[in-house]
Amino acid sequence: MNKRFIFAVATLLQLLLPPAFAQDPALDPGDEIAAFAINDQHGKPVELDEDVRLLMFSRDMGANKLVKKAFLERPGDYLPQHHAVYLIDVSGMPTFVTKTFAIPKMQKYPYRIFLDRDASLTANLPSQKKRVTLVRLDRLRVTGVDYADTPEQLTRAVEAAAAQ
Repeated sequence: MNKRFIFAVATLLQLLLPPAFAQDPALDPGDEIAAFAINDQHGKPVELDEDVRLLMFSRDMGANKLVKKAFLERPGDYLPQHHAVYLIDVSGMPTFVTKTFAIPKMQKYPYRIFLDRDASLTANLPSQKKRVTLVRLDRLRVTGVDYADTPEQLTRAVEAAAAQ
């Protein structure tokens, strides 16, 4: 089968199927996020720990494109040096599409992407379509939640996290 056709069908299914969460979960200042270890797009272990000051999160392609525009031209250590991580929920994507198209494409990016394949870590994280959730942290305690819908907002948020 043609790869473009399969990708188009998978994308269409994502658009037609109801979202995994009917109501966006709340994450309020003062809430705590548990530290965790997970694999990145290369299958290597990565951690969310007390050093992380900004957790960027998405579960849709529109938001992923914003992150790509913001950080594709940056060095691979840019996010860790600024105490920021990028986590995506790929559980809604068909496994075939994830393995065949999405992850190989992500492996070309210089920045690390934390991959939640089963939504076990991201179920309680809020999200908005075509926007990146910005969770500001102080030793894993939430200090604020915002959303970015431009690459410039993302880079400003990362720079602000590094200045904390």
